[in-house]
Amino acid sequence: MKLTLSISKKECDLIHEQSLKLLKTMGITVFSNEAQEIFRKAGARVDGKQVFLDAPLVEESLKLVPSAFPVYSNSGRVVVGKGEICTLPAYGGTYVSRNEVIALGTRRDYVNFTKLNQQNQLIKMASPYTIEPFDIPLDLRSAYRMAMLLKYSDKPCLSIVGSQEESCACIAMVKRYRGIDHKPVVLGNVNVSAPMIMGHSTTEVITVHCLENQPLMIACGSGLSGLTAPPTPGGNFLLANAGIIAGIVFAQIQSPGLPIIYGLPLFGVDPFKAETLVGSPATALFTLAAKGMAEYYKIPFRAGGTFTDSKYLDYQSGFESGINLLSTLLAEVDCLMHSFGMEDALKTINYNKYILDEYAFLSLKDFVQGMEINDVTTMMDEILKVGSTGNYISSRNLKLIRKQYRPHGFGEGKTKAAVLKETDDEIIRRLDSYQFTAQTKEQIKIIRGYLPDEYID
Repeated sequence: MKLTLSISKKECDLIHEQSLKLLKTMGITVFSNEAQEIFRKAGARVDGKQVFLDAPLVEESLKLVPSAFPVYSNSGRVVVGKGEICTLPAYGGTYVSRNEVIALGTRRDYVNFTKLNQQNQLIKMASPYTIEPFDIPLDLRSAYRMAMLLKYSDKPCLSIVGSQEESCACIAMVKRYRGIDHKPVVLGNVNVSAPMIMGHSTTEVITVHCLENQPLMIACGSGLSGLTAPPTPGGNFLLANAGIIAGIVFAQIQSPGLPIIYGLPLFGVDPFKAETLVGSPATALFTLAAKGMAEYYKIPFRAGGTFTDSKYLDYQSGFESGINLLSTLLAEVDCLMHSFGMEDALKTINYNKYILDEYAFLSLKDFVQGMEINDVTTMMDEILKVGSTGNYISSRNLKLIRKQYRPHGFGEGKTKAAVLKETDDEIIRRLDSYQFTAQTKEQIKIIRGYLPDEYID
């Protein structure tokens, strides 16, 4: 694959044809008896836990997926697939870092990032998986995540996807709290496991979202080249594509026309340690490849993020985050997960990096948009008027230059200590200025129905 904005039509044809062959001859392992029966009734061949999909079933299922869809909340809606990036918060963080102090996530961190994401105009949706609140008991954690998200954010949100019961409870809570029924109110994120496996929770959560008519993001990005995926990037990509297709089929045979996002969070690998390298250039290439297949299938897609393997704010962090964010913008992804703040191979969300990644996003967005060159912007008349020894100092030009060159970053070079202080000051300012509409009595009652008072922040 040559480095272009995506892969070629010929390469897409090859990936699709070989995916069909894999699904027909090798099939996918499905552990749930109920899911096996759903596949069987739709015409798939089932042999024990192995499910085989013929090309006609796959092709018809792919045609049913809409090219765009909305997700609603009290404040309005977001539309995925209309050309504008739907930016999603960090997802799956275990640790938090602030001013180079790293610790396990807490309920305070969870609420902090929910507030930060609510205030952030660059982020379009809220997420219950931004950070793991380890000081909340495990049996209450899913309810806590969703309840505090609803209390502190009115943005459309992702759903809880840990199990069938948790997904059902999540969707019911969102509908009751926001008073919205018969519309998409959450977006589920599920993963088909590598090499080609649908676990119990995956099929259960897909089924719940189908029954509730809630959109899904179906991904297959856990393949590690040389272990659970072929050693070549092309082989890893093929296997992931086949897994995503299988997930799409499973959703469409239950709820034809259900909105689905093609998810490809594939990463590079350390060839000597057999470890995932999320900051690898291969990750950026997988993002561009995802664009090709999503356009091939005419469905929205999710890929990319501010990925880095670095544990600190250093050269590696900036370079890796930059190249992966640039590939995301070049690919014109429909959904950008892990948008701001992630580091240490997605294990940590960094308060300081959250601010820095915003600047990177805006700067690279300007870069991708390019510059306008025409008879007006070249300002030929102005140049002739000023002449070869004049200057362009005027109030009009000052306004114009500030419009054309938007400030990004922190201007002149600063010490690391200064950058940490400025970003931390910005975090403090945003949290101190957070304001949100007070809950109604009914909303307070709904949350108390899910959580004891000592776990309501």
